[in-house]
Amino acid sequence: MKVAGTRYTVTVLPADPVEVWVTSGRVEAVTLAAVMPSMGHARPPVGTVQADVGRFVAEEDMFAMDGVWELSITLSGAQGREVITFSAVIST
Repeated sequence: MKVAGTRYTVTVLPADPVEVWVTSGRVEAVTLAAVMPSMGHARPPVGTVQADVGRFVAEEDMFAMDGVWELSITLSGAQGREVITFSAVIST
């Protein structure tokens, strides 16, 4: 799934573990947070490790169950800090 903010563009694999591929902009750090509004579930922010140039992988699983989750990706890098939020249907 490709999502864009004003500073960065990423491709996200919303499965456990979540992978974020930065396709536009230079990013140094990525943090993820997930909320399932329909059930009131929320995950505290989860850090990532840089697995390759522009590829970040969540340090732990994000999704407790199937359904619609809202994922917030916080990116920090050369163009500043930005949060990109989108919804995805997750099937664990």
